[in-house]
Amino acid sequence: MRRILPLLVLVSVNASAGEPNWSQVEEQALTTLLELVQMDTSQPRGNEIVAARYLQEKFRKEGIGATIYEAKPGRASIVARLNGNGRHRPLLLLGHLDVVTVEAEHWSFDPFAGTVKDGKVLGRGSRDDKEIVAGAFQVLVQLHKLGIPLNRDVIFLGVADEESGGDLGITYLVEHHLPEINAEFAINEGGRGQIDPITGKYTHFNIGTAEKTPRRARLSFKGRAGHGSVPTKDNPIGVLARAVARIFDTPLPMRLNRTTRTFFERLAATSQGEEAYIYRAILQPNPSMATQYKLQSINPSYYSMIRTSVVPTIFKGGYQRNVIPSEAEVILDIRALPGENPASLFDTLKRITGEPDIELIPMAVTRPAHPPSPLDTPLYRAFERVLQQRHPRAVILPSMNTGASDSAQLRAAGIPTYGFGPGVIVGEHTGVHGNDEYLRVDSFHEYLHILWQVVLTVVTKEQ
Repeated sequence: MRRILPLLVLVSVNASAGEPNWSQVEEQALTTLLELVQMDTSQPRGNEIVAARYLQEKFRKEGIGATIYEAKPGRASIVARLNGNGRHRPLLLLGHLDVVTVEAEHWSFDPFAGTVKDGKVLGRGSRDDKEIVAGAFQVLVQLHKLGIPLNRDVIFLGVADEESGGDLGITYLVEHHLPEINAEFAINEGGRGQIDPITGKYTHFNIGTAEKTPRRARLSFKGRAGHGSVPTKDNPIGVLARAVARIFDTPLPMRLNRTTRTFFERLAATSQGEEAYIYRAILQPNPSMATQYKLQSINPSYYSMIRTSVVPTIFKGGYQRNVIPSEAEVILDIRALPGENPASLFDTLKRITGEPDIELIPMAVTRPAHPPSPLDTPLYRAFERVLQQRHPRAVILPSMNTGASDSAQLRAAGIPTYGFGPGVIVGEHTGVHGNDEYLRVDSFHEYLHILWQVVLTVVTKEQ
């Protein structure tokens, strides 16, 4: 492993003030992030054990015990705990140790460089999700160093296998080691601040309080093989093409929950012109499809938040240009709203195809259905209070992620989970799950300050 920054000495703090020495803390957290990025924990191999052992040793040097759990050799998660007085149930801080794979030939720098250039941390995992791990680690260390009296235990969790659905990480821990990670609520990835590219000021903060549930299905049709010169009505490619077109042109019903309703209410109250009009219209009992499509043109991710989405992603059929194949199939990527009944959903999709002989086969998924996290918990209120204090002009939005994360397994286990991470400049492409991934150092530092204040509020205040 390459070290770009030297490991720093333990920070000096004013224990009576309960405030870290931020210049040193920021640098130390950055060192941890850089060294984590330098570790290749990319899927499918994962090899999270390298990062887990690294963190375990760092915890040991700080006088904090940490336990490694391996779902299978090399696929490791790590848990550390600071004990409080037990007045309240624990707070869980988690991030994932694995990263998605890389195509190094398409990067302009070493994907595992773990270096800083032009104020940016470069490398796979800098934005997803090792910055979350480094931040949570630093917060736990500072709570310990300062001797902060804790009204609840604080648990650190670095998990394996998030990028492949969590079977070897969060699912394994929930099923086999839930007492070690059970908490009143948790902070994970899944939210961020938005920064104006001109002023450099934070304009919005998204706090992840809900997410859609991944579902998948396979449409299959079998017909008669034949010569391409003789058209047939049961050509599997033609039949499936018609079915997919109907699904594509038939959006499922729009539905708001508390998260999305609050999201659009706050956008409507703080936006201008046409956008404000559209947000207000979306809040009405039966907004027109024209209004909904207008929302899609404004922001496709906002449109995805209001309905279960069904997207064809893979079409397989045929093997020679002059042969009608005997069968074909289409894979549907489905992102279901919270509370969507799977059986009813698949029945609806089969009906929409208009093809009674098409077979619709649900496919296995790893993320369970789960409820949104409440907006009236001490943790959510702490986020709003801290963000308002640090950035009084920014709009704070509870939001529903259209992707998937380990928050699903925690929420399904009864642990309300809230997503928050470093901010990004509006319109900026950070390379997440793509090439040339990076994180701005100043965004990481501000995230660290916010996380510290939120955690400090929740672990020290009477609720």
